[in-house]
Amino acid sequence: MKHIFIVNPTSGKGKAIKTVVQIEKVCKERNIEYQIHYTKASGDATKIARKYFFTKNIIFSVGGDGTLNEVVNGIIGSKNMLSVIPCGSGNDFYKTLEKIEDEYPVIDVGKINNKYFINIVSIGIDAEVAKNVSLMKKIKLPTSQVYNASIVYTFLKYKFKNIEFTIDNQTNKSKFTILTICNGKMYGGGFNIAPDAKLTDGYFDVYFVEKINKPIIPFLIGKLKKGTHEKYKQVHKNKATKISFKCDYDLVCNIDGEITIGNKFDIKLLEKELMIYNNKELIKEFLK
Repeated sequence: MKHIFIVNPTSGKGKAIKTVVQIEKVCKERNIEYQIHYTKASGDATKIARKYFFTKNIIFSVGGDGTLNEVVNGIIGSKNMLSVIPCGSGNDFYKTLEKIEDEYPVIDVGKINNKYFINIVSIGIDAEVAKNVSLMKKIKLPTSQVYNASIVYTFLKYKFKNIEFTIDNQTNKSKFTILTICNGKMYGGGFNIAPDAKLTDGYFDVYFVEKINKPIIPFLIGKLKKGTHEKYKQVHKNKATKISFKCDYDLVCNIDGEITIGNKFDIKLLEKELMIYNNKELIKEFLK
């Protein structure tokens, strides 16, 4: 079976491109048939993956969560397996995957409107924090402080919106702080939003946080980081397979770390949709 590596050379401030040397070394030592492709622009990883749609290969995403999302959108429905070499700044999906011992797990995937996702969809203040990270990167800040700066900036600018949302046929309309649909456990570069989420259980873990007073938001975000937010009365958790939400205004929607703007979204779970090649030892070799 051929190993196809789709590399985002900008991921992890060059970590992905540096990993290619080791990938080639390991493949040659193991007599693995391989092919390496590099992305040049947004959407390239999907286009490259689709070139292999009618053959059976292992397709490796070499980059961060955004690259991974593009690869997933290129291989869904094919006979290809997915593998992940985490070379981004967050690698949130991999933090869930690495806890699975099975070498060939068949995982659930989400679909939002016409796009697939593998980890998390969110709207609300957390999604706007993710959006504003790109603004903070233009300021000369230490890399470790970019996300914190985005939290402060978003906190000052954020305006609550009314949304109508339906979770498995139960509809509510309310102002909100966060609505997050989780297949994986982590997002935002290590925020433990869904501590008990499983990639193979046939459900999303859905978190809805009511509108709360702004001074409490930094406290809540701190609890999200640690995964201790579920005990607070403003935080509501559901298990679901279908979710929809809409608003009279455009919403910032974070899909696996990539930002989409819209005012109506329909989400469903596709159970056991994608096989993962979860060879941890091989991934470790590639990352040496």
